[in-house]
Amino acid sequence: MPPFHLRAPLFTLGVSLGFLPFVRPLGPLGCGFASTLTLIQPRPCKDRLASNIMDEPSSLRRSSRSRSTRWSPHFSPQGARPAKKSRYFSSASADVGGENAGEVITATALKGTAKGSLDAKSNPPAKSKGKSRSQPASNMKRKAKSPSKGGRKKKATSASTVPVERTRSFEPAWWGNVLTADSKKLHPHAASSDTPTPTPERARTDTTFLPPVHTLILGTHPSIASLDKNQMYGHPLNAFWFIAGDALGFRRSAAISPSTGKPYVYFHDHLRFGNDQILEYPQQLERMVRNGFAMWDIVAECEREGSLDTDIEQEVPNPIRKFCEGALSGIGSEHLAIKRIVIANGSTGAKFFTKHFADWFVDGKLCAAEDEMSQRVFKAAMNKAKKANGSKLEEDRINQRLIEVVCLPGVSPAAAKFTYLEKRKAWDEGCYGPGLADLEEWKRSRQQCQTPKAKTKSPRKSMSPSPSKLPATRLLSSDLATLAPENDWIDLEAPAQELRPSATLTNGQCFNWLVVDTFPEGGDDAGSAVASHQKASAWGTHDGKEWVGPIKDRVISIRETPTTTMFRILHGPTDGAGDDLRRYFRLETPLAPLYKEWSKSDARLSKIAKAIPGVRIVRQDPLECLFSFICSSNNNIPRIAKMLASFRKRYGSFMIEIPTRLGDEAGEALEIFSFPTLASLADATEEDLRDMGLGYRAKFIIETRNMLAESGGDDYLLKLRAEKDSHMVQEKLIKFSGVGRKVADCIALFSLDQDDAIPVDVHVQHIASRDYDPTVLGEAKSITPTIYKRVGDLFRDRFEHFPGWAHSLLFVAELPSFRGILPEDVVKEMDEWREHEQRKKQEKKEEGKKARIK
Repeated sequence: MPPFHLRAPLFTLGVSLGFLPFVRPLGPLGCGFASTLTLIQPRPCKDRLASNIMDEPSSLRRSSRSRSTRWSPHFSPQGARPAKKSRYFSSASADVGGENAGEVITATALKGTAKGSLDAKSNPPAKSKGKSRSQPASNMKRKAKSPSKGGRKKKATSASTVPVERTRSFEPAWWGNVLTADSKKLHPHAASSDTPTPTPERARTDTTFLPPVHTLILGTHPSIASLDKNQMYGHPLNAFWFIAGDALGFRRSAAISPSTGKPYVYFHDHLRFGNDQILEYPQQLERMVRNGFAMWDIVAECEREGSLDTDIEQEVPNPIRKFCEGALSGIGSEHLAIKRIVIANGSTGAKFFTKHFADWFVDGKLCAAEDEMSQRVFKAAMNKAKKANGSKLEEDRINQRLIEVVCLPGVSPAAAKFTYLEKRKAWDEGCYGPGLADLEEWKRSRQQCQTPKAKTKSPRKSMSPSPSKLPATRLLSSDLATLAPENDWIDLEAPAQELRPSATLTNGQCFNWLVVDTFPEGGDDAGSAVASHQKASAWGTHDGKEWVGPIKDRVISIRETPTTTMFRILHGPTDGAGDDLRRYFRLETPLAPLYKEWSKSDARLSKIAKAIPGVRIVRQDPLECLFSFICSSNNNIPRIAKMLASFRKRYGSFMIEIPTRLGDEAGEALEIFSFPTLASLADATEEDLRDMGLGYRAKFIIETRNMLAESGGDDYLLKLRAEKDSHMVQEKLIKFSGVGRKVADCIALFSLDQDDAIPVDVHVQHIASRDYDPTVLGEAKSITPTIYKRVGDLFRDRFEHFPGWAHSLLFVAELPSFRGILPEDVVKEMDEWREHEQRKKQEKKEEGKKARIK
């Protein structure tokens, strides 16, 4: 034993040497702990890794801590484990993996490996000093992280420390590599379970029987539990498969803890399907991809201690853009029709996506979804995209030429900010609802293509028209003149300053009007007029002069002239039609005095009022307005019109056929139906509505129908018109399924005469911040009930009479289709404010970076 005064120096020397990458035994020093240090192998060079491993810069190698690599069975270096077919993928990398799939493989196991040349049998993988993959993740002891200035905290090396792992994700799961004609490969997971291997409904490799991929769902990176189970979203408390099951008609599991026997209270009582609908994982995966959904991860390879996305470092992204563009091997563009990318792990996942795919936005190929969360997390990327592409980006978005990126609440158990019901509602609205609507549209188009064509001069005559007006379909005023020729045009006696249908019927408050081409058949102006309509906006065609649509038991043509508005009855009773139409447009309320009053309170509105006269609020049937705006959630005008046309056709009453034109030739007649009544909806089922393309909204329609029938039906809604407190009306309406505050205020303003109701969305919030109170945006990341009321009060305080109408005029001015008729100084103010907000955000971002550096 050395003297006491030498023990401390020797101990210090031993500890210092112990942290070197290579340590020799220190037996002569008599320091016992040094002889127990583990030899740490150097990280392998890039030429020693297999060909399908991403190379890593030498700067990433750290000898101060133990490193290990955890491979998904679908991504591993050749020779890292015994060869075995991938469990459910059939791509070129399916020969990697093995019985030890999921085991922690240290860098030592890869030492000396040449690219693609190491024989798995002669060079079995070396096991990590840490816990192996065969052990449950819950038994793996990990030290809690604490904040440190250097980012990742420094870890002391010891034999008991779990190494920081480098993991890889799965391959993309889509029907091309999940479904095959070989039933043995179709459900390999079921082979190890007690249940027999399910027989696929109809396993084919013929792509004509399977839909193109319309929705790509992106996780961030597989968790430890997912890698252990070889399952995407494999953690038993992950909500992903429970939400998917509620949308696609199955149940993930009994939702009962195997250890305690108690149900998972987070979602057990909220699941839509019983235990008889439980599917095994392979069947769940099959159900997803058969409906046109695909799944992948943003991060292909990374270092991470634990499973939190916030711990991901040194990541390498997956080639997601190549997948979406059909540029990956085995994935042709004919298999893809991707309309949306769904970020499954909230704002954290969105940050990784923006970090690695910002150029995709700038190239004008992506756009953020319209919901508040997506607009917020992708705001910086969209600002860059708008700056790079100008007005073309907005035109492409309106015409649905861009891939929509949707950020949804995280499904991970760590995302406890949202309840299961809140998550499911958001996923229904942002992912499964639109995706299933795309699937139904594909089925209808495929059925039309398979229908034998009649022998006619033009094959286009045998095609069934869409329920709503397609871009290729025209309605000609000369054709409509052949309907009810005995009914003449009647002057509504509404001067231009009192009513302009071109600004009233096309601003999103009603969805039952179709634009009519007033140019003569076959003339040069006809084609240019249609092109002008298509280019204007999906919100409507403010340059149109005639419209046709149903109002209760009538089908009416509306024509705008320079001085007044005319109407003609095409179907239904003529007696009292003028009075009913005046009530519909609320002509009992003079508009010109209101314009004058509002202009005194808002100088900017006074300029807009001169450019866009006659913007009125209509008085719709409350039942029609209620169901219409339930369908409007997370939707666009063309799709809303198409949904409601199908809804009318199925449950309404037939009224009239209107002739159409396909190009220069006559098309099939367009059938017009009345809006359904509660009585006609009595036998409607959620399944029926989903089959019509309503998606997740079908459930809301059925539940609201039942609630309304119990409350008194149409009379209950009509009584709300007499209510003087719009806030109370809002509170009564939000009790209905699928009705939030904005939808409630839309219903109150557009059908219940609540003229101080202010529907608030992001666009209205921006108007209030720009024109009235710059602090209203604040630091909040969403429109809370407090902010919602505050924005509405800004309009109510400024405009004493009919503030909801004034708000609608300002909203109309923000629509792209009206931008061209606004004064140049108003447009300039809009653009300068947007640029100012972008600069403020960029400056704030730079300040945050400097603060973190300090």
